[in-house]
Amino acid sequence: MTLSRQLIVLLLVLFLLMFSGTFLISLNNTRVYLGKQLESNAQDVATSLGLSLSPHMKNNDLPTMTSMVDAIFDRGYYREVVVEAIDGTPLITRTLQVKTEGVPAWFVNLIPLETPRGEALVTAGWKQAAKVYVRSHPGFAYAELWRNTVTTFWWFLGSASVALLLGIAALRLVLKPLRAMEQQAEAISAREFPVQEKLPWTRDLRSVVIAMNRMALKVKQMFEDQTQLSVKLHDQAYKDLVTGLGNRRYFDSQLQHLIQSPEEFMTGALLLVQIRDFKRYNEQRGYAAADELLRQTASILKEVTADLEQCVPARLAGADFAVLAPDVSPLEAQLLGQLMCERLSLLHSSGMSDNLDVAHIGIAMFREGETASGLFSEADMALRAAQSKGPNSWHIYEAPTLDHSVIHGASHWREVLRGVIAGKNIVLHFQRVVNCLDGSTMHYEALVRVPDQTGGLINAGVFMPMAERLGMTRGFDKLVVERILERMTSRLYDQDRYAVNLAPGSLHDPDFVNWLYAEVSKRGAHASKLIFEVPEYGAVRELDKVREMVERLGALGCRFCLDHFGRGVTSFGYLSTLKIHYLKIDGSYIRGIDRDKDNQFFVYSVAGIARSLDIQVIAEAVETQQEWDALRSLRVDGIQGYVAGRPEAKE
Repeated sequence: MTLSRQLIVLLLVLFLLMFSGTFLISLNNTRVYLGKQLESNAQDVATSLGLSLSPHMKNNDLPTMTSMVDAIFDRGYYREVVVEAIDGTPLITRTLQVKTEGVPAWFVNLIPLETPRGEALVTAGWKQAAKVYVRSHPGFAYAELWRNTVTTFWWFLGSASVALLLGIAALRLVLKPLRAMEQQAEAISAREFPVQEKLPWTRDLRSVVIAMNRMALKVKQMFEDQTQLSVKLHDQAYKDLVTGLGNRRYFDSQLQHLIQSPEEFMTGALLLVQIRDFKRYNEQRGYAAADELLRQTASILKEVTADLEQCVPARLAGADFAVLAPDVSPLEAQLLGQLMCERLSLLHSSGMSDNLDVAHIGIAMFREGETASGLFSEADMALRAAQSKGPNSWHIYEAPTLDHSVIHGASHWREVLRGVIAGKNIVLHFQRVVNCLDGSTMHYEALVRVPDQTGGLINAGVFMPMAERLGMTRGFDKLVVERILERMTSRLYDQDRYAVNLAPGSLHDPDFVNWLYAEVSKRGAHASKLIFEVPEYGAVRELDKVREMVERLGALGCRFCLDHFGRGVTSFGYLSTLKIHYLKIDGSYIRGIDRDKDNQFFVYSVAGIARSLDIQVIAEAVETQQEWDALRSLRVDGIQGYVAGRPEAKE
């Protein structure tokens, strides 16, 4: 119960006690007053009647005496008039049954009203001849007492109601700052840091509000400082400070992770870019001009690859750049290299480069089973071949025949994927996400597969990039969501919690979001067992849309996870505004973390920031027990990888 309600109840009890006491006192006083009035009236009438009967008693005129008694009794104010001889012999007796018209019987029984006898002597000369007894009728007194009681009750009730309403209004006015402070505290716990602009007029509450505002600002500043420090140290370790691109360390970790992650990376290209005669340019123009040339080159690489999902441009060293382009075909890689060469050649016409031959590009295609060193070697050979071709040239390494799943064109994939969606021909595998401390299952991540012509299964890393490019991811996401919801209604799996990956294209589609909301709404309690994973690179591009979807589905009980966190080199201060529940650190920071101090510091910092935001941190691609042990000491909440369990059908 809130403080305001407690005070209102207290006020109500106080008013009730005050009203009850006052009402009972008033009722008793009125009852006593009317009782004394009845007694006094009876005595006065008895005295008057005794004096009036004395002359007739002397003459023994009983008829006249009877007439006088009847005259008084017939008025109805008396319940009993008796004239007795001095020896007790009744001479005249008149009685009236007590009736209280208009007064409830329970009131008469509850409130006794005494009617004492009035007594007087009747003389005959100097002798006491008789006695007169008069008892007042209580009916009129009860009627007056009832009327007074009802009037008093309603008057007190009205007064108490008005006073209570005024008290409630005053309490709400006085306690309004407390409600605002409660909302402020809840907002702080929800990763927001509002400040109350309007201060209360009461001194005590004013001091508390000022203290709360000061605390909110300090907590906000602490969070921002912690975030900025983590970003700064992350940039120092993984970002090239001249160009703003990732450095060699960052690029190598990304390449190594993707090569070892068939769920994410099955096709792609490595492009090596080298500026011609950069050493001579540096000596002739100086470091400032050389740095500007590097920045212009980096800007061109970022612009050319801006529309490619998960593309990783980086500066390796000196005038050497690299671009990792996942999910591109050989033809697309050649077009990308050609476009880069054309854009880089413009640096000469703009006066940025003295040399007509600005840069060369070597391209190598990734093949299943390829190693990072082998891929770099092939790209380097292609770069040497491009340099021998002439100014601003590119060359692609001629590799052995690629796998059929790679060389198929877009038209072939369009037909295949349409058939899969139309026939709902998908297979789900599930991989455990376990608690980092005790190894208990937190939830299962659903991984989608499609059958191939040989009866095998094709991983999502092969077909989902093409589905994304063809705008068909919404169809696959719908199939996976429907399959998971059906599974959750089964008694065998209704206690499990499942994570479902949503493609960036689905996140940005209002129709898909509305469909998803409607489907989840039908499942009621099962919604709380659903986790939707969204990739960081897709979320940061449309933060407002993602935030709206998180709020809508979060209201149903669904949870959200930011996948592949840290793959980009952008700031992650946006976490405080995105109400997610889980954060999955990219595997490039996890592989070999037991030996990498920089990655350990990054994971530890992210875990600290996430903990302050009530976000659980999960490490992906954990392959060894040594990595698991290291993550346990870094405050990570959960892990996912082969060391915890391989994907399986789980049927």
